[in-house]
Amino acid sequence: MMRPGIRAATKHPWLAVLGAASLVLAASGCEAPAHAAVVKCSGSVVVADIDDDVKKDCTLAIAKFDRQTSASIRIDTGRRLAFVKGHFTVQQGTVRISLHGSTGTAAEVVVRPGSPGDVEALLRLNRRNNGFHLRFDPDVEAVGLDGTLSYEAR
Repeated sequence: MMRPGIRAATKHPWLAVLGAASLVLAASGCEAPAHAAVVKCSGSVVVADIDDDVKKDCTLAIAKFDRQTSASIRIDTGRRLAFVKGHFTVQQGTVRISLHGSTGTAAEVVVRPGSPGDVEALLRLNRRNNGFHLRFDPDVEAVGLDGTLSYEAR
């Protein structure tokens, strides 16, 4: 007796081809566009009686961009506030970085090559996605923006 998945693939050979193509595409890797803000976070979630304590450390990178771009970070917690702290550098160009919560801009800094910048704020999280976002606005083309970011739900 044949398994249902194998039976479907033998009755419909195009399913096998589609599956193989999907596997090749997934295995080939996928890179973000140069202008995309790539955020990678790691940290801990401590489950309490009512809410979750969330503490995360993140890295952020944008390879090259010439217009405003942003990064949204969602926090999986029932809490309404977060303390956010970030440090940013850029290899080429000048970039204005602003940190936004539900009440608007909470902190802002301008970074240049050789002149890194820091943002730090206690902000109210957006109700819609329970998160916050960062905006990156270059004067002209900016290259090699890197940052470290940490946040803690409060």
